[in-house]
Amino acid sequence: MIRISEGKVLPGSCKTFSVGFSSNDKPFIAGVEAGKDALEALSKKNTSFAISIITRNYEYKKVIEGIKQVLPNTTIVSLLCDDITTYEGWSEKGVAVGLFSDDFKVDYYLAKGFSLSSKKALKDAFSEILNSPRIYKNDILLFIIPGSIPLAGQNSIITIEEVKDRFDCMIGGVVGKLNSVEYQTFIIDDRAWTDHAIIIRIQTNENFSLSQSYGFHPLRPFVVTSVKGDMIISLDDGPAFYSLINVLSKKGIDDGQIRDPVKAQKLLSSFQFAVADKSRPGLFRSIVPLAITEKGIRINSFINENSTLWLMEFSKEEIFEGVDKMSGRILNSLKSISGGIIFENTIRKILLGPNDYVKEKKIIWDNLKSPFLVIETIEEIVYSENLYGGSHSGSILGIFYEGGK
Repeated sequence: MIRISEGKVLPGSCKTFSVGFSSNDKPFIAGVEAGKDALEALSKKNTSFAISIITRNYEYKKVIEGIKQVLPNTTIVSLLCDDITTYEGWSEKGVAVGLFSDDFKVDYYLAKGFSLSSKKALKDAFSEILNSPRIYKNDILLFIIPGSIPLAGQNSIITIEEVKDRFDCMIGGVVGKLNSVEYQTFIIDDRAWTDHAIIIRIQTNENFSLSQSYGFHPLRPFVVTSVKGDMIISLDDGPAFYSLINVLSKKGIDDGQIRDPVKAQKLLSSFQFAVADKSRPGLFRSIVPLAITEKGIRINSFINENSTLWLMEFSKEEIFEGVDKMSGRILNSLKSISGGIIFENTIRKILLGPNDYVKEKKIIWDNLKSPFLVIETIEEIVYSENLYGGSHSGSILGIFYEGGK
């Protein structure tokens, strides 16, 4: 493990949300330790819901059995991943448990058959949610969406936007591999589900804070003059391919690197696009270029013609500065912080590398001194009053709950 914090938070230091972690080699014991760790951090022992992250080098069924031994009456949604990050550190092996106290009413809903029809799957789930009463001050939806269809996040928000005004906040992400379509398995208690999105409804009277950051430096604006589906055909009335090459050549990148699919894939991870919110200056959403050919630039989103599109370049310094400001906003908006969940795009980890990826999390820990777990994403989804609602890529998005000591 590469450490982030000095160690575990003090027992009983979290009122509403806590995080437990274990990297024990034995899966059952790892589950017991992670569950016990989360429970001990809570100041009250009545719990309502848990989210666990389990690395794929464990036999996950035994891990969940271990968590269930500690939390027998708590519903547990589990995700499988290649590595794991919590406030304690980054590790290639481990189990994390994010635990909600009974200050929250938490229910989950399955959007079944997501790849067959994401629209129908989400509509059916929303129908069930909206037929259930709102009983607390804050009503939050948290999405965990499988990357089982192209543009999973962008396709989802078409339906999500129909109900966004019914909730105080929507947050979540698409899990999977960048530029690849594959099914994901989610486990609820001891039952595995494939190709279903999970919507977690969190109701509480406790305050929460939501913040987002990017870390890519703006290079140049373009106007999208022709687009077809997820392919940008022309920028500034010229072929998109050559418009982009003209800019990148000034940074020492020749068109041979872009024409080579292997080199281009590595190169593209260092760049992304940003689309400004015309109605709210200063807000934007981020888009990832997936492939560049003479036919155009394929992106992981849809975009309208005549949109202003900024080419952005990865900046380690701006990533660090961004998370410092993000966690500062959270710190200033809550009286005390119990803990939270972070959705972070996998591109950031690839570009930063393990040591700087940990450094980024240490900035958050040093500011908040509160536990968190990270869910790695390929797209981030957010709807909140102070953010550009929609599907983002390359961002880090955190929701933290009040109630620390």
